[in-house]
Amino acid sequence: MLTIGTWAKAQTKTDVVIYGATPSGIFAAINTARQGHSVALVEEYKHIGGLMSGGLSFTDFISQEALSGTFNEYRFRALAYYEKRYGKNSRQVKECYFGVNAEPHVTELIFGQMLTELPLIKVYTQHRITRAFVIKNKRGESKIQSATFINLFDKKPIAISGKVFIDATYEGDLAVAAGAEYRVGRESRHEFCERFAGHIFSKGGQILTGGTGEGDKKVQAYNFRIIMTDSVENSRKVEMPQNYNREKYLPISQVFKSGKVKQIFTQSAEGILRVQPIANRKADINDIKNAPVRMSSLGKNYEYPDGSTEVRSRIIQEHREHILGMIYFLQNDESIPPDIRREAQIWGLAKDEFTDTDGAAPRNFPYRLYIREARRIMGDVVFTEKDTYQAPNSIRSVLNPNTVAICDYALNCHGVSAPGPVYADMTEGDFNFVPQPFQIPYGVMLPKKFENLLVPVAVSSSHVGFCGIRLEPTWSALGQAAGLAAHLSIKNGVKVTAVKVQELQSLLLKNKAKIIYVSDVDADSPYFEAVQYFGAKGFFHELYPLEQVQIKPRTVHKLQYMDAIDYHNLESEKVLEEILALHWIRKLPDGQQADAKKLYQSKLWKRGEFLNNLYLKK
Repeated sequence: MLTIGTWAKAQTKTDVVIYGATPSGIFAAINTARQGHSVALVEEYKHIGGLMSGGLSFTDFISQEALSGTFNEYRFRALAYYEKRYGKNSRQVKECYFGVNAEPHVTELIFGQMLTELPLIKVYTQHRITRAFVIKNKRGESKIQSATFINLFDKKPIAISGKVFIDATYEGDLAVAAGAEYRVGRESRHEFCERFAGHIFSKGGQILTGGTGEGDKKVQAYNFRIIMTDSVENSRKVEMPQNYNREKYLPISQVFKSGKVKQIFTQSAEGILRVQPIANRKADINDIKNAPVRMSSLGKNYEYPDGSTEVRSRIIQEHREHILGMIYFLQNDESIPPDIRREAQIWGLAKDEFTDTDGAAPRNFPYRLYIREARRIMGDVVFTEKDTYQAPNSIRSVLNPNTVAICDYALNCHGVSAPGPVYADMTEGDFNFVPQPFQIPYGVMLPKKFENLLVPVAVSSSHVGFCGIRLEPTWSALGQAAGLAAHLSIKNGVKVTAVKVQELQSLLLKNKAKIIYVSDVDADSPYFEAVQYFGAKGFFHELYPLEQVQIKPRTVHKLQYMDAIDYHNLESEKVLEEILALHWIRKLPDGQQADAKKLYQSKLWKRGEFLNNLYLKK
């Protein structure tokens, strides 16, 4: 746990102010400080790490090939932690799955180590924003001068000024305090012509009848990610929560009688609580989409995004009581079949996690509610479903020249409203559709008419687009990009909106971050920067003609984690054929093509080797 607490000496002036010590905010701070800038990292909660230290330990991505940059630094440290403590061939090393399934307390430990290695970063926990001081120029562009935070420990305010501000909160609280334009809820199907927009019913990626496609102010469901274990030595029984109401849960008994559910804790989609294994015989317990009984409290969170501190606290407590009451009922109530009850009783809260929980939460219960979606801070660039579409004449997703991050995951929403009246057993607003790995442009972090504000979490997007981005590895990648963009803004004396994307991309590549998905050339390859650079310029979009493509199911390794997606590899050691070389050369600027042809004709080249030489000569 980070030792810098609420008693840290206040620093009122710094280069970069970051609100939200989420993974995105932490990685933004690290990347900014590594470039020589002072950083104030401010967090409302007692603990740093956001959801990743607050229960979400089975983080969402499909293939490891999509992970990069500072997120990889974190997970490699986590892997090294388990190897050193338990041995390279230990069960813990296998369970942590290359470092991405670390226990929450291990994640917080590593985040703390990464931050304390950089003296330029000052961390302020238990500080909540109260206001932002903003000036506007004649063109109506806003510039944040300072932000004021209340110390929740001693109630003293602190004003911190900076050159660049980064809002890395899940709610977009800094941006909204500064007056940024934002949205809450769902667009209609017609606004951005998105298939999954608005009021909708879907199954298996297909749109069903009964939806209107109309927009509204509803947001997708929240739940806690509870860390539980079947280890007798480390397990603490879930006790009857305050305000427990048995009548609320009695309908669950009928679900078992109907035969729709035969198990409570399961790794499949056929139970109630999804078991996602992490290290040391623990599991990240999550909601199961469209299950007959839900861990999520559908429709109980609509007030949260714009809610006051009191409203948010009430909603958090209602979610906490709902899930604790449900688990207690499932494990203890006589209306649940005895064999199912006994099996459920094996699981308890992990006693070595969340050991200092206070307030209304019981000991060993997660610190953070899983805010899947709140506000979206709008910019001139809006990420929509179309940004995940397959490009014309290519197996790859549409090319975005301003890319600063990538994602390999689904457009995924846990629904917004409880089943009925259209479908008795289907959640309204739920969808899940897996596109090709896609790129995310710099502009989604730039709120409209702001000179010095970056928003890498509550990004500018539609509801559907946000449902593809809203993952910790993706937010982490955007946080790294935001940190480096803040550096370039300060270094070059320009607004964050005037940062040259190509310069930012170059800096990202030097820091091992990916801007396009290439499955067989990782950051340790001597060709990495060249392959990423030219891939982002479309060199590989027609590498595999569509008539040759044969789609096969991806091999599953652990629940949602799979092999790299097919037809996204380069085969960099393969001899470069003339037809491909000429195709690449034609994509270069006119003034570079003649020299590139001479280079190709000078010897027999491997693909990666040729690209590397082109990159060095650019």
